[in-house]
Amino acid sequence: MMAKTSQTIIPHLLFDKEVNEAAPFYASVFPNSKLTSETSLEHTPSKGEIS
Repeated sequence: MMAKTSQTIIPHLLFDKEVNEAAPFYASVFPNSKLTSETSLEHTPSKGEIS
């Protein structure tokens, strides 16, 4: 018989757009989950600032 173990899942999500809607949705999928940090990257192709 296998012993029961618990695992911690720490996802990293990357969004080009709609992050303010998507991140809370993904956090709501998993019980007891929460958003702990947010990082915004500037001067990226998705921001339309690189030619």
